[in-house]
Order: sequence, then C-alpha cells, then structure tokens
Amino acid sequence: MPPDPVPPQLDNYEFANNPSDGPIHRTAPPNAFSAKSTIRIAAIVAGVVGAITIANLKQQNRAVLARPAEADSAVQTQAEDLLQALAHGDATAADQISEKAPTWLGKTQVTDRTEQLLTTAINLPDMHSRQAALDAELALNGIPENQDGLQMLTNSVGDPARRPWALWLLGAIGNRGVDPEHAAKILGSYLTDPGANTRTWAVNGLALLGTDETITLLLDRFRNDPSPVVQERAACGLAESGIYTKEQRMAAVQPMIAWLDDSQLTAQQRAWDVQALGDITGQHFGTNAAQWREWYANRN
Repeated sequence: MPPDPVPPQLDNYEFANNPSDGPIHRTAPPNAFSAKSTIRIAAIVAGVVGAITIANLKQQNRAVLARPAEADSAVQTQAEDLLQALAHGDATAADQISEKAPTWLGKTQVTDRTEQLLTTAINLPDMHSRQAALDAELALNGIPENQDGLQMLTNSVGDPARRPWALWLLGAIGNRGVDPEHAAKILGSYLTDPGANTRTWAVNGLALLGTDETITLLLDRFRNDPSPVVQERAACGLAESGIYTKEQRMAAVQPMIAWLDDSQLTAQQRAWDVQALGDITGQHFGTNAAQWREWYANRN
C-alpha cells in the first residue's frame, strides 16, 4: 500500500493568549537546528485544529493521491539534502529546489524528516525561501505545478475526507502561479462552510495563496467568524505566517487599528488584534487606539 499523504500543516505560528505575554516564541523542530541557531522558527501549534487534530487529519487523508510505493533513493536524498540546506539558511538552495522540484514528482515522498524540514523552511523570514518550500511541498505530495495539479486538488476538495489537505495545497499551487484566481475562488467558497475545521483550512489556504485580494477575506474572517480558531488563524496569517510581503501586511493595519475601539470584539480578539499589529508594524502601543492612530497618521 502506498504511504499515507501528509496532511496540511499549520504554518506553525501561534499567538500568545494575551498581548502582555510578549512576542511570539519560536523554537526549531527537533534536530533541525542547534540551540544557537539565529533563524527564528515558528512554535508548532499543539496539534489542535478546531476539533480535529493533525493525527486525525493524517488518518482521514489516506490515499488522497496515487503515491509511489517506494521512493527513488537518490532523488529522495537530493530532495532531503536541499531542504536541509534551505532550512539552514543556504541562499542558493531555494533556487535549486525550485528548479529540481518538478523532477521529484513520482520519485519522492513525504517522510518525517521532510515534513520537519518543510515546517522549518515555510517559516523562514525571506519570501524566496518560503516559496521554494511550497515548490518542494507540492512535489513531495505528488502535485505538479500546472493545470493537471490544480484539477487534482479541485477534485480532492470535493471529498470531505480530503478537503483540509486539498484546501492547504490549493493555496500553495495558486501561490506558485497556477491560476491563483481560480484557487482563491475555491478557497473563498469554503469560508462560510458550516464546519469550523473546514473554514480554518480555507483561511490557512488563503494565507498561503498570499494575493492582495485575500487580505480582505482574512480581515473579514478575523472580525466576523464565530469560531475563535478561525479568528486566530486569520490574524496569524495576516501578522506573519501567511505568504505576504510587508507591504501587503500593512494593508491590514488601518482596519485592525479601528477595531481596537470596536465593542463587538471579544477580549481574545482584541488581544490577537494587538499582537498582530505589533508583529506587522514593530510598534507596541497595546490597546491604546489613539496612539496607534497617531502613529499610523505620521508613519511616513
């Protein structure tokens, strides 16, 4: 039997429960870095995605695709070595991964090691490395970066058992330039799904897609979704974990400042709002909306 496909991973960025808890703490996945590593890596969210855990997703996403019964050992080694170099900050590894990833299709598979390295790489501080990690993730999951791959994911998203995995990778394939408008349309259609878990993965996928249009969608889900899990994932995507540029993230700042005075926000939403504003801007004015507005007006 072919190995189970790896489920979508949270982008491993989680807010502190209270803004007074300070900045986000990032720790390296086991064995990926020494204690002295200077690369900041997201702390792995404790396996909880609404009512569904990563382990449950792994069980539910069985046989999503036809995967090779055995990987080509030489190609698998190449993929793992390049991912390790990327995770350790090798600037040349990103280009090599993007170039070679298409040759990995059908010859590689996700292992504990590649999953660990992908988790690290997708949280590296530079956009180029994150995008190379998406190239690797798609290839290792057997998804070509073309219309065939998009169709595979479009078919998979219709199956509730495969949906979380497919929503995650729809964001990845759209980010890599395969009909991002179509990917956004599919992801957006699940933002009002009755299930909070499905909405969570739609939000995660949109943050991975990283187009300008997704900013508005994530802002809406942070402000209006009834699930705190979805609210947090939207705020996290806007703040740091999504595949956005600094300029894109700044587009979220003005409405997030306005919400500091919004009596309809829960205390937890307000705490996440403050945390996101601090992460995006590097400024720390707590819940003082007047100070935030003054800073925003004079930021240039």
